[in-house]
Amino acid sequence: MAGRADRFPAVAAAVAATEADHTSRDQAWEFGLERILDGLAAYMGRGRGIG
Repeated sequence: MAGRADRFPAVAAAVAATEADHTSRDQAWEFGLERILDGLAAYMGRGRGIG
């Protein structure tokens, strides 16, 4: 996010809020990764009649 906070202010604020708390940051990272993977699974399943 360094140098891009002006483009993504909400993400920058969320990252800044979790900087001191590594547990929250790990949970946020896991949550975000799961959403990305869910989206990829849904996208890949569209053409095969899955999902």
